[in-house]
Amino acid sequence: MGEMEFIQMIGKESIVFVAIFVVYFLFVKPKDLHIERKDEQISELMNLNRQIVDENSETLADISGTMERISSELTSLNENQVKLKDGQDDLWKEIIQIKNKER
Repeated sequence: MGEMEFIQMIGKESIVFVAIFVVYFLFVKPKDLHIERKDEQISELMNLNRQIVDENSETLADISGTMERISSELTSLNENQVKLKDGQDDLWKEIIQIKNKER
């Protein structure tokens, strides 16, 4: 192998080597950086979602407590309405008895 062939072989190998570096820096490395940014964004979104879920669960717990109080008040109101109806029935019975006695 002559010196010229050796130099040509080294030149070809160096061109391949340079081409590999160019492809890496132009295509592979930017994709890696893009993927890393996406991973960071996904992590931030997951943390934000956890925070929202925590806040919403607290709000839902508050709403649940309020609904229980409303239910209790409605039950009490219903009981009072039944008592009022019974009292009105008794009152009408007494009014009818008084009117019958007056005749």
